Amino acid sequence: MRPTLEFSSGYGRVLTIAAGVVGLVAVVAVAVQDGLGEVVRALPPTGAIVLLVWVLFWRPAVVVSDGGVLVRNPLRSTHVPWPTYLGLTVQWSLVVHTTDGDVTAWAAPRSSGTAARMRRSHDDEVVATPTKDGRLPATAEDVAAAIGDRHRALVDAGYLRDAEQAREAAGIRPERHWHVATIAALVLLVGAAVAVLVTA
Repeated sequence: MRPTLEFSSGYGRVLTIAAGVVGLVAVVAVAVQDGLGEVVRALPPTGAIVLLVWVLFWRPAVVVSDGGVLVRNPLRSTHVPWPTYLGLTVQWSLVVHTTDGDVTAWAAPRSSGTAARMRRSHDDEVVATPTKDGRLPATAEDVAAAIGDRHRALVDAGYLRDAEQAREAAGIRPERHWHVATIAALVLLVGAAVAVLVTA
């Protein structure tokens, strides 16, 4: 069994932490200048902004494992079991092709032309190194290479020999799940923020 690889944006994590710090400073400043009554009014818009930044930039990821590929986008996740995997392409971001349609990965944008040229000029077997929490930097090219490598390894080991028959017999399909709690929290916070701004 090979290790599970999780690809996400390091820039997105820095941006989310910065948004959280700015939000906290803003709330403390309101408390000092205007009192606790105004803090209650400042919390919904601040919370909505920080949560939105987290949803868009921290949470998205692509997880590659022996069980398949998990594409975690801001509002919905899709697990692609290997028997349903048909291939991938790199467009503006990574697109995973499945027996049930295409899945675009929010967390894996295509690298810039400059980054691609730098990569080619330093092509001594470039290996992505994980961060301290085990995450890997996500570019569409790196994620595509990891998915292709894992798929080939499973095919070579014979694990996907009868994938089509197994898929049809067991009704295996990509599994899609909406992030209901996240969506509900966003709706509540945005609604509260609008109410605060209207009554200002």
